[in-house]
Amino acid sequence: MIPYLLVWIFTFELPIQQSQTDSLKMIVQQTSNDSVKASGLYNLSKLYYTYDQDTAIQYASEAKKISKKLGLQKMEANSLNIIGVSYLIKSDYENALITHFEALGIREAIQDTVGMIESTMNLGNIYYRLQNSAKAIVQYNKSLELAQLIQHERAMSLLYNNLGSYYLDRWSSFNEETDFQMTKDLLEKSKNIKEKLQDKRGLINTLSQLGQVYYESGEKTKGIQMLTKSLEYSKELNDTEGKLSSLGTLSDYYKNNNSISKALEYAKQAYEIAISTESYYQITIAASRMSSLSADMKDYKNAFEYLLVKEASNDSVFNDSRQKIRDELEIQYESEKKELENQKLMKEGELSAFSIQRKNELLIIAIVTGLLLILLVWYQRKINQKLRVAHHDLELTNAKVQSQNEQIQQQSTELKTTNRALKKANKFRDKLFSIISHDLRTPFASLNNSLDLWQSGELSQEEMDYILSNISTNTRSASILLSNLLKWARTQMSSEKVEKTEISLGELISENQNLFAKQLNHKNLQMDNHIPDEVHITTDRERLNFILRNIISNSIKFTPEGGTITIETDPQHPKTILIKDSGIGMSQAQIDGLFSKKQYSTVGTNGEQGTGIGLMLCKDFADSLGATISVSSKAGRSTTFSVQL
Repeated sequence: MIPYLLVWIFTFELPIQQSQTDSLKMIVQQTSNDSVKASGLYNLSKLYYTYDQDTAIQYASEAKKISKKLGLQKMEANSLNIIGVSYLIKSDYENALITHFEALGIREAIQDTVGMIESTMNLGNIYYRLQNSAKAIVQYNKSLELAQLIQHERAMSLLYNNLGSYYLDRWSSFNEETDFQMTKDLLEKSKNIKEKLQDKRGLINTLSQLGQVYYESGEKTKGIQMLTKSLEYSKELNDTEGKLSSLGTLSDYYKNNNSISKALEYAKQAYEIAISTESYYQITIAASRMSSLSADMKDYKNAFEYLLVKEASNDSVFNDSRQKIRDELEIQYESEKKELENQKLMKEGELSAFSIQRKNELLIIAIVTGLLLILLVWYQRKINQKLRVAHHDLELTNAKVQSQNEQIQQQSTELKTTNRALKKANKFRDKLFSIISHDLRTPFASLNNSLDLWQSGELSQEEMDYILSNISTNTRSASILLSNLLKWARTQMSSEKVEKTEISLGELISENQNLFAKQLNHKNLQMDNHIPDEVHITTDRERLNFILRNIISNSIKFTPEGGTITIETDPQHPKTILIKDSGIGMSQAQIDGLFSKKQYSTVGTNGEQGTGIGLMLCKDFADSLGATISVSSKAGRSTTFSVQL
């Protein structure tokens, strides 16, 4: 709950008694000394500001007028302060700010430190009411620095109180321990000074806020005692805002303790006082509290009635201050009417001329202002029209740029795709030409030489038979090369996709065993297939067959007569095919170059010719299947090819 912030004036305040009021009124009426009259009016306004703000504003305004005429700047600033405080109590924040800034300007000009303390503190109070805590705390700190500079205890007590209110708000909002401790320390400082000065009026607000602090921190009994004491002082001094604050807070706390009847008793008192102040701000708060408590008591009829009062007060907040100003002007006019009656006839002509002149001046100002407004509107329309055209053109340009960007982006994407395809095609072309130029040329050159010798007719029958054998071998080698090359080229150009099916691995090996039966018999080689037909795997049959066919062909080529070729699966890895031979083996350097781009052909154990590209093409097919081919060999003894699917 945010505590109600009282407004204080630092000058000496007399208790409000009828005899004092009457005495001051008599002095004002009977004196012919304007200085004494201004002082009397000012003191009257001080007696009224806490409970009758309209009368206080009337007296202070008259005091300000006389003080300004006499050049009494300090009295003028003091009168402005009373007016500003009264406006603040009435919740007319706009006029309160204007009045206090005017007072502060005068006090700064005459170096009135006490007055500057008063004005900056009251400006802080206004900002606080407007819920602008940042500006409020700046004004409070300025005021406190000045008060500490001249050791003004009363001022310091009031500022400790207001700063305590600021930290109380922060504690209520964020529940931070540091804010609570600051609130308690500042309010205790304020209370101690006010008790020392016997400032009951000042203690009203401090006790009210300390009561809230102790209550909400858990010390409820102590909190209610302080609030009750604050209410006693408020009633004793007839402090309207003090009574409203204490009654409202006590009502809220008794409601929190489920003492609804007690809460309603205090709320009714607060409502009656709020109605008497005619302040829509206070009426709104009090009516809202009564509506809530009536609803808690299940008195829904009264709850609704109070709610209507609250809404009506909210709607009237802004109209209220304007109406009050008009009322105040009428009162002021009536009070000055008698004083001006004796001069009326003498000044009538002068006032009439002045009025006409004033009206003429106002008329001229109105005409000039109207013309300026018309010109401004015309110019603004021109500017707006140009801006609309420019905005439209800019939108069209942005649309074109966006369209062009999209086209460029699309073209860039297409170009990247084309470049990737082109790089792939170039890579394929380079490899194809490399194979043709390196390997395909060799068997055809050998075939051409053999045919040249055969055509010469100078060879013996034995030589002719040898030549024909070479021609047959070279033709078969070229045919195998072309077959492998075409098969590989089709896969590289993506004319065939990987099509995986379930196949019998043992049957596939048996098929290749039958395919190479003639070569095996010719070299007297033993080929053992240890893979049963029931072993099934899922793969692309043709590509795997190509790999196996080339590796088996390679084993036959490099295994001497009477040797053995064994095909089996790895016991630890059933999907790994092992092709072992008892051939001539290879060195590590030869193994490292098997799958490189630098293809080479080696003559077999019976002079067989090779193409040099079989294993390289096997590598490409294995990559397409996600398989790997590895080789282990012992030079002069054996070689094992491992195909891991």
